Amino acid sequence: MLMICFHGGTWNGKACECPAGFGGDKCQNKPNTPICQNGGSWDGIKCVCTSLYYGPKCEDVVTSIDMDPPPENVSAKMELTVTVTNLKFTEELQNRTSTLFKEFNENFTKEMDIIYSGITEYDGVNITKLSSGSVVVEHEVILKTKFTPEYKTFFKEIIEKVEKKIKNATQEQILRNDTCTSLLCFNTTATKVQNISIAYDPLEECWKKAGEDFAKYFLVEYKNEKPNCINPCMSGFNASMNCNFGTCKLERSGPRCYCLNTDTEWYSGKNCESSTKKSLVFGLLGAAGALVLVILVILLVFMLRSKREVKRQKSKVTQLYKWQEEDGEPAPGTFQNTGFNISEEQEDSTQLDSIYSNFQPSLGKINSNSKIKIQRPQVVMTSF
Repeated sequence: MLMICFHGGTWNGKACECPAGFGGDKCQNKPNTPICQNGGSWDGIKCVCTSLYYGPKCEDVVTSIDMDPPPENVSAKMELTVTVTNLKFTEELQNRTSTLFKEFNENFTKEMDIIYSGITEYDGVNITKLSSGSVVVEHEVILKTKFTPEYKTFFKEIIEKVEKKIKNATQEQILRNDTCTSLLCFNTTATKVQNISIAYDPLEECWKKAGEDFAKYFLVEYKNEKPNCINPCMSGFNASMNCNFGTCKLERSGPRCYCLNTDTEWYSGKNCESSTKKSLVFGLLGAAGALVLVILVILLVFMLRSKREVKRQKSKVTQLYKWQEEDGEPAPGTFQNTGFNISEEQEDSTQLDSIYSNFQPSLGKINSNSKIKIQRPQVVMTSF
């Protein structure tokens, strides 16, 4: 298939190859042309969106889809199988133009008209197939009614009546002593309802127009006897999603509320149901900031006072050292030991000289208010 490419574009067999500055599947977008999303196209003034999207750039999914008006009458078909026992099957019955088939069709139609009399929605039968086994008749029972929003429920009730009537007839109209007192007699156990179909289904039309990505989020609701194809973002319906102070948008993950922010309030929550006043938040933040500032000031004052106290204590200790040194006494917190000698006159005696000499520990930092008592060391002599 040959595609027409605009603005000098060429078709390579798969896509248009566009010259520099042009884009789009047909090279239809000129330089600086706004990009229209989701299949939209630029007409020189605005984005022209497909039926499923709207917005300046076709970025949002529509909340409702236009549908064809419903028919005046709605029809349904019931596929049934019955077995006629008072006739024998022949190959001629398979020829729909034969006299035998036409005669059988006429008799079968008359019998069904009698059976379904009283059901005003009954609109005739249509034989679809005849086969052997006496005569197995596959046929359609056609029903018709005026369209109303409740037509499916109404058809369900009618179908139950049809099924009841045909089963009663096949139980009563049977061969007795090989004699049939009715136009047709039936096998009592061979009656089956195969399938039921309704010609009109607005939900199917709705889903088809919504497309594969969004069909599961669309549904049909009736208003003023008219079917409406909507998603939960459409307001005014039972299925509408209440976003309170927000805007509903349908995304591929489903409908979602986008909450508003005004000059005075923030809105939040799944359905934008919660509001927070900005003045309250700013007030709390201001109060918290003031509290932090007060705490910092208190800590700073405490640190300054602590430093001053440490400095004062150091000054006291220094002055105390000075006074002690002037009096010729050891500085507080120190002691001196000039050493001692140990000697004994005995065989193989060992003389220890100056075991400790000028041992003078000193504490660099002390508490001047504490009194220190140190017992003078005692030397105990032992002999072996």
